[in-house]
Amino acid sequence: MPATDDLIGKQIGGYEILDVIGRGGMATVYRARQVSMMNRTVAVKVLPSQYAHDDTYLQRFNQEVKIVSQLEHRAIVPVHDYGEFDGRPYIVMRYMAGGSVDDLLKQGRLDLDMVISIIEQVAPALDYAHGKKVLHRDLKPSNILLDDGGGAFLTDFGIARILGEQGAGITTQGVVGTPSYMSPEQAQGHPLDNRSDVYALGVMLFEMLTGRRPFESDTPYSIAVLQVTAQPPAPRTYNAEISLAVENVILRALRKDRDERYPHATGLAEALKRAANRVVTTMHDTQPSLPRPQPRVQTPAPQPAPPLSQQSYTAPPVSQPRMATSSSIPANWPVSRRRRKQGNGAWMSAAVGGLIGCGLLTVLVIIAIIVITLVTGGGGSAGVVPTESDSLVANSTFDPDGPPTLDPTSAAARSALLPTTNLTGNTATPAPVGVRPTATANAALNGATGTLIYFAERDNNFDLYKLTLGDGEETRLTTHEAAESYAAVSPDGDWIAFQSERDGDWDIYIMPTNCDTLAGGCENSLRKITQNNIFDRVPAWSPDGAWIIFSSDTRNDGTFDLYRIRPNGEDLQMVFSNGKRNSHARYAPSSAYLVFTTGDPEDSSTWDIGRFNPQTQDFTTLTGSASKDWSPTFSPDGESILYLVDQDGIEGHSAIGVMDSGGENRAILYDGPGFEWGASYSPDGGFVAFTTFSQQTAQEEIFVMHADGSEMQQITNGGGQYPVWVPGG
Repeated sequence: MPATDDLIGKQIGGYEILDVIGRGGMATVYRARQVSMMNRTVAVKVLPSQYAHDDTYLQRFNQEVKIVSQLEHRAIVPVHDYGEFDGRPYIVMRYMAGGSVDDLLKQGRLDLDMVISIIEQVAPALDYAHGKKVLHRDLKPSNILLDDGGGAFLTDFGIARILGEQGAGITTQGVVGTPSYMSPEQAQGHPLDNRSDVYALGVMLFEMLTGRRPFESDTPYSIAVLQVTAQPPAPRTYNAEISLAVENVILRALRKDRDERYPHATGLAEALKRAANRVVTTMHDTQPSLPRPQPRVQTPAPQPAPPLSQQSYTAPPVSQPRMATSSSIPANWPVSRRRRKQGNGAWMSAAVGGLIGCGLLTVLVIIAIIVITLVTGGGGSAGVVPTESDSLVANSTFDPDGPPTLDPTSAAARSALLPTTNLTGNTATPAPVGVRPTATANAALNGATGTLIYFAERDNNFDLYKLTLGDGEETRLTTHEAAESYAAVSPDGDWIAFQSERDGDWDIYIMPTNCDTLAGGCENSLRKITQNNIFDRVPAWSPDGAWIIFSSDTRNDGTFDLYRIRPNGEDLQMVFSNGKRNSHARYAPSSAYLVFTTGDPEDSSTWDIGRFNPQTQDFTTLTGSASKDWSPTFSPDGESILYLVDQDGIEGHSAIGVMDSGGENRAILYDGPGFEWGASYSPDGGFVAFTTFSQQTAQEEIFVMHADGSEMQQITNGGGQYPVWVPGG
């Protein structure tokens, strides 16, 4: 979004605004001169004018002031003043000249001694806040600021929570925070205690010593799923200099069960110093008002489990805004450099960091459902299944012999992925399937007609839904206790392909679009297309309906390959493999080539939109910019491609981009304050449906706008993600 500096040169209160030092979707931080204090330099955090009358953002500002006014600690950034200018509230804080820990991480992973110094300063401040019954809930590198003498300070209590308080407004609606640093219980919306912040401190410790986060993926939802369901990788996998003792400290802090973590932050800091053979001095600096949980008496402190073979997901190196800093980094802070691709724009305000995550709220509530989905489904009865004689299986435009296998190792590993003729039934008690009241959805944007398929959390289930635009009639299609998501509709509009976790891992399923009208309903009309114990994701149809293409983590290491399979589960073939993460493949309407997300599985800032011609085996990238680009989808005429772009590197912020099919004339179609994703064109190309956070319902909803980005309108009120249109529907 274009920068605004309407306050520069003005005086608000007793502070002359000098320049912008950080900007996010929800706040801007300025460097200012306090005239009355001999020209003292301060940082002024100001709510943008467009949110000045929004109760949600005003409440967050007031909450931050209320909390920080109670916290006086040598390692917590002090707030000097609070006021209002032209209807816009502002907070005045100490100016921190040394930047943030996030700024250090942009240069590479950190030296162990520097990490110990940061942790041993921040941990007592965190325990002090806990002693005041304050949970931070958004601890991350951009919220640790540095002075020019090596001091580390905790900041940004914008989404902090005072234990025992009720009616805290925005701080209690859904799940808030930054997914990469969320504890499993926070991601699930469960009650929190101080050990949730200890988990976040453990994530920071992992990142500072390895240069990457333990769980990374392409959407906030995916990251939160991993926080709940996946074991963290071994830190020594990414930094061989880490000792086993230090690795054990990190892994204990990242235990899924909070009872197995360190009971307080200083316990983690002291354990880290012992593991590094450093002298341990008493660091406790807390208040007695918050009783800490005691370790379980019957069970000794567990040793970290061996690293599991798992998917390796990647998110962009966070270039979060920092508050109250300059771009300088103290010369006495050593950095173990590691090459990382840089995005454009240096976002510097840690105070803004907690506010830019609004686009992530409530979408993460679905993680409670993900835990339940680990129950395996049983067998079911036969349903409606396409066959070779169906119109779905037309002549393929691909070579009948299939594209050559580009990675023999991958092909061999894939031999376990066999089509199945068995249907997976429903082991859960089915919730009623049917039409929701019209009042739960808004009328569609003027001129938009047709039907959308999307996924959403309803009635404690994470399922697929169908919405008829105009009248707002929403129908629930699936009711299984497992999670269903990422639907794709066949070109004739008759079939839905989607990913489901019914057997404990993600596989591809299909069902009729009108399954809600069939005898037995949708649950008895679906078919499992892939059968394996690895992650198959994000299916799409070929233009003639002959193939379903999807990505698969064949080697279980995050390097997804592209595969195609017939809608009846036969003729599985590899399409593309280059040792990178390849996902979200989409056919051009002509079937001549594919576009998809491709890049380093360990550095999503390298992700670009790739193009591959299966006939000629030609591969190129269409973007190749400094920003992260992903999730392409074609316009119906094949002339344009929608995709997601992360221009500023802020987690929880993305924009919808558009470009010509050859990669030319790239532009931003829509960029809101949060995370826009799941964009798709209507069948006539006149509209775009997508997902973003709704201030109205405090969760992610489906929105529709004209294809030129104008007249955006929310069309669901009960939550919704990743909408796709039904051709002719």
